[in-house]
Amino acid sequence: MRPKDLVMDLFGDYVRYMGGSIRLSQLSQLLELFGVEPATTRVTLSRMRKDGWVETQRHGREMDYSATPKLLEVLDEGRERIFAPSRSPWAGQWTMVLYQIPESRRAERDQLKKTLSWEGFGQLNPTTWVAPRDVREKMCAALGCDADENIHVVTMSTGSLDRDRGLAQQCWDLEDLAADYRRFIGQCAEWTPLDSGELTPEEALVARVELVSAYRRFPFRDPQLPTVLQPDGWPGDEAYEAFVRAHQALAAPATSYVSSVLTEPAKSNTATLKTIA
Repeated sequence: MRPKDLVMDLFGDYVRYMGGSIRLSQLSQLLELFGVEPATTRVTLSRMRKDGWVETQRHGREMDYSATPKLLEVLDEGRERIFAPSRSPWAGQWTMVLYQIPESRRAERDQLKKTLSWEGFGQLNPTTWVAPRDVREKMCAALGCDADENIHVVTMSTGSLDRDRGLAQQCWDLEDLAADYRRFIGQCAEWTPLDSGELTPEEALVARVELVSAYRRFPFRDPQLPTVLQPDGWPGDEAYEAFVRAHQALAAPATSYVSSVLTEPAKSNTATLKTIA
């Protein structure tokens, strides 16, 4: 995992709920569990501050780091996507986005693709994406299609459940996704031993962060197909349930460890007290 991702995960699951700020030495201590050197932590935080992800406030000789509104918005959106997946009943309607964006606007085109992928669309061909639900009005607003004649958002129906299932198979690599889901289900046992006492609080934190990191990619790959469009034996729900169980099982020891780090006296203050004594 990249140091930046680790920082964001620690803010998202812990720091924001424990006072909202963390000192450099504390964050360095946590990141060392993942093999990140203190020097790398400093550089990472400096870059994140420059990019508007964190803000600082001096705390004695150290700096306190807290999440900016920009980071909190991303964390909230990601948390909702991971922990509150939405799946609508099948109403027979697809939303289709068609575009013809010239090469001179390549950056805009790339951003459009990222937006469509984020919103759960699958690519039918190089210039056409579809989603298994009616989100035409939402996507018209998000893509600004009323002001851009090169982008069109429409709803459509195939008129056949078999064709709908075939369209889903064509737009998403469901076989590969199902295989990854099944591997994840097997890995959950490694993160959560039957006897939770087998893990120290530090190990529980590492396991929980790795668990979230491993599962996080699924909500952005899974189109959350209505049940009738899913392949037989689809393991998505089982993987989500395994993730939630593991996340909850590791919560107490992982949170306890982060809390202990955040409530430790600053090292510089401790040194001063010893000198005075």
